[in-house]
Amino acid sequence: MKSLWFAPLCGCFLAWFATVATAAEAGTATNDAVVARGAGFEIRRSDMDHVLKSVTVNNPGDRLPPDSEIRVVNQLIEVQLVLQKASAAELAAGGRAADLRLAELRQTWGEAEFERRLQATGMTAETLRRMIAQELTAQASLTRQLGIHVTDADARQIFDRQPPGSYDHPARARIRELVLLTTSDYASSSAPPLPAAVIQAKHRQIFDLCARVRAGEDLAALARRYNEDPLSKGADDTLTFKRSEMDFGDLAFAMATNQISGVLTNADGYRIFQLLAIIPAQKIGFADVADKIKGSLIGSQKRRLAPAYLEKLRKEAGVEILDPQLQPMAAAESQPPPPAARQ
Repeated sequence: MKSLWFAPLCGCFLAWFATVATAAEAGTATNDAVVARGAGFEIRRSDMDHVLKSVTVNNPGDRLPPDSEIRVVNQLIEVQLVLQKASAAELAAGGRAADLRLAELRQTWGEAEFERRLQATGMTAETLRRMIAQELTAQASLTRQLGIHVTDADARQIFDRQPPGSYDHPARARIRELVLLTTSDYASSSAPPLPAAVIQAKHRQIFDLCARVRAGEDLAALARRYNEDPLSKGADDTLTFKRSEMDFGDLAFAMATNQISGVLTNADGYRIFQLLAIIPAQKIGFADVADKIKGSLIGSQKRRLAPAYLEKLRKEAGVEILDPQLQPMAAAESQPPPPAARQ
């Protein structure tokens, strides 16, 4: 049974909320039918569509695989199955964690922008909170239900096996940028450029914007209005990167704090940016990465133990796929894989 369980849904919902407001794709499903159900829960088409939309919005150049809908439905089913066995303490902790995530979003975007994005997606804050809380609760509860226990000593063994300095952070630059794209599809390196007349107009515009910034206008305000870079647009128009990660890395590291660059041109378009800070290199000790290493070890054990456990829960709950279009895909996925060919 294929599943997306190990690519957490919470990240999908947060990414969808962060980007769909600029994608002009918001809307309410007109046919919100129940596509799957089991004892004590139902999965509706809108639940599935929310996750699929997050993928298409964040990866516009990628084509979804033919079985993407049934894979998402299977993951939503698994979340509900695990939630049914979550303890009261786990449910409460998931709710608190969701509140913290929402508070982070409000702080990052500001209250006005947070509300604007909510309205654009057609979601309420409570709906978003419920999605986040369910995912966080299910992830934590599954660890307990599978009997997974990872200690600091386990993580320490992994840390000590790595060459010295493996976890250290190199120096990074943090910038605020304003990018005007000249490609028809930022996600695809083979995408054709925009029409020549559009590129010429953007060329004039970027130099005009650069002149306005140098004359004293606020780059942050202009970036909020004009920046087209999907990598920074959902993050207050900022990027943080190592020197070698960007073709303008050497320039950024040579600039003074708050200095404004000139107009830069590459295959994607035109850019101006302001250096906000050079973040010094950091030595990373075990305490700094212990939780991350433990999370990786837990994830590895989940991948090994979860499939059989989740299949058992599906049978106990009498899970049914009700959507006629999904039923053939569900039947195909329930078949065992063909035996490996002999060499």
